[in-house]
Amino acid sequence: MTQTDEKSSVIRTQLIPLVGMNMVLPNTCIAEIINPGELNPVKKTPRWFLGMMDWRGVRIPVISFEAANDIASNTPMHNVRIVVLNGIGGDDKLPFYGVISQGIPKLMRLEKSTINTVKIPGQKLPLASEQTQLADATSDS
Repeated sequence: MTQTDEKSSVIRTQLIPLVGMNMVLPNTCIAEIINPGELNPVKKTPRWFLGMMDWRGVRIPVISFEAANDIASNTPMHNVRIVVLNGIGGDDKLPFYGVISQGIPKLMRLEKSTINTVKIPGQKLPLASEQTQLADATSDS
């Protein structure tokens, strides 16, 4: 395998711990991983919308991926981080948003050949583009 082939078959990702699951995202999706700042609640919003926070001079919404997928969680949030993600689709009104992580995300280099899509997941997550199996652990990406 040439060096070019090796680079094209490897995806640099972050494994983001959530309540009862992990989320895998390419590094390019992530702007920064930060300690939580002050969240300002917004009235009359869904339970998954945790509030707004200031990040680098920008107000960003912070969400719970689990709650947005209707997964109830009474788990206390210890060692929480905010994963600041680049906005989707180039929307100037939402250039970044935050997702609560239940710990420190872990850098990973994944070989494309080791990523297997779970055809019939035990629980379908509406906001996950697909559910995958990685080295004997199910992840949501």
